[in-house]
Amino acid sequence: MQSNCCSGFTHPSVNSFKSKTKQMKKNVLFLLALVFIAGATYAQDVEETTESDKGNLSISGYVDAYYQYNFNDPESGTNGGRIFDLNHNQFSLGLVQTMFTYTKGRLTGVADLTFGPNGDLGNFGNEGTARIIKQAYVSYAISDRVGFTIGQYGTHIGYELIDAPLNFNYSLSYLFGNGPFYHTGAKFDFALSDKVGLMLGVVNGWDALVDYNEKKSITAQFSITPSDEFSLYLNWIGGDEYAGGSAFGDTEGSFASLFDLTTSYQASDAFLIGLNAAYGSFSTGADAPVVGDPHSEDATWAGAALYLNYATSETFALGFRGEYFSDPDGVRYAGPLEVTALTLTGDIKLEGGNFMIKPEIRMDFAKDEFFEKGDDDTSKSQITAGAAFIYAF
Repeated sequence: MQSNCCSGFTHPSVNSFKSKTKQMKKNVLFLLALVFIAGATYAQDVEETTESDKGNLSISGYVDAYYQYNFNDPESGTNGGRIFDLNHNQFSLGLVQTMFTYTKGRLTGVADLTFGPNGDLGNFGNEGTARIIKQAYVSYAISDRVGFTIGQYGTHIGYELIDAPLNFNYSLSYLFGNGPFYHTGAKFDFALSDKVGLMLGVVNGWDALVDYNEKKSITAQFSITPSDEFSLYLNWIGGDEYAGGSAFGDTEGSFASLFDLTTSYQASDAFLIGLNAAYGSFSTGADAPVVGDPHSEDATWAGAALYLNYATSETFALGFRGEYFSDPDGVRYAGPLEVTALTLTGDIKLEGGNFMIKPEIRMDFAKDEFFEKGDDDTSKSQITAGAAFIYAF
């Protein structure tokens, strides 16, 4: 994505100027209100750190590679609808990550750097040397119950993550690909109790180091952990992110919103059940739709995924993901898409779990002929098989 750029100067109208100024004031006031609440409510919990605390630096990361064969044998050599595991019949490098984490007292600084094909895809909103930045932020624990974070950090939306070692399935879901990957902004995390949490933040938007317009988005998360075995997260992001030349369109006065539910239940030591569901929408603010432009009309998209993971031993586990995703208005893909995807993944852990081999077979079934097949044909289905190799340190 390219940031918006102008070659000339146009005087804004008085109404437009007032509208932008009013919106800017709202964003600033919202952020200041969070600062005030954090400081005023929990200031009594702050403890002084000692001068002898010199801090601690830790380094972690991983590298992954994969081979995958698409039985449609697409001429382009690309798996349709996929996020990172794009290549058919290729030995492919995924991502190389190195994360530096520095902690001192209540302060945490993170520089999370990525390289390789999936690094470029995951950080696509960054340009130039910033392309290697997956996360770069500073967090400060104002008290035992309140934390503040500012910088570029991973999104709170979704069940799956960019980091291959942290997902059971290697190939990523349609839900993952159609939610944000990261945000640049500031947020507060509140521990309302030992089992209930709240996050509120202001960000530049979806997957953007630099804002594409003068608007900001609001992020929120409500979490509840009744027990060590069960957790539930209700997530949301909303704002005008379809104006000013963003990748989503160019409609002034629009509003994009995404609700997300993520939950998991550890039914036994060996069996884990997970669920992710999302509903996205936007209103364009346009007076009339433009023929052939799906972003000029109000639209929605939605989906859900079920995860079932079972460990037969300390070195082997089997995981199933069943997913349904619908983009009826064709705003997330180049045309409408309704698809069901079934994924079966093995997880072989070697060297104490640092080296993982993940054989995987995945079947995608679309309502219409969405997938490429052979030289010049299309198909309603796509089956891929292969394996991923991940080393984490």
